[in-house]
Amino acid sequence: MLLVLAAGFLAGSAAGALAGSAAFDLVPQLLAEDGSVYGGGSYAALLLDCSAAHLLTLLFSTSVIGVLLIPAAMAMRGFTLACSAAWLAAAWPGDGWALALAVLALPALFTVPSLFVTAQSGMAFSLRLLGAYTRRAPPMPRRRGDGRAAAVALMLLAAAGVEYFIVPTLVRLILK
Repeated sequence: MLLVLAAGFLAGSAAGALAGSAAFDLVPQLLAEDGSVYGGGSYAALLLDCSAAHLLTLLFSTSVIGVLLIPAAMAMRGFTLACSAAWLAAAWPGDGWALALAVLALPALFTVPSLFVTAQSGMAFSLRLLGAYTRRAPPMPRRRGDGRAAAVALMLLAAAGVEYFIVPTLVRLILK
């Protein structure tokens, strides 16, 4: 199951890296003069932005077709991440890679692993739903206190914190 999720993420990443190298005129929308990313905003807005793929994955896990939709959501996240990195590198030829590392890679250190944890749990739940629909439901494992949900929540809080407190300073230093 994890291999399917990883394959979807990597396929989306490869497609995004190829598609994102064409420079678009989105500089004012992505990076503001003060170094804030995505037009600034509050910590809560950045937390919602960091959690968007996770929430979509949770929504898809409540469906019998989530087995197909969750790998597609992983491919979408890989595509957007790689496309954005390639675009930043093309838009700022000298500092693009440093900007991509600061703006995308730092928060992704928290959001991508937590997305894999969420997607794996969601895929298992969707498989159980599909099994119940076909009357071959696998038994639901009982794991008390494994802490995955808490770990995902902490990683999302950390990612939003990085985007709110650290990334703007790094962007200002890079763009000087």
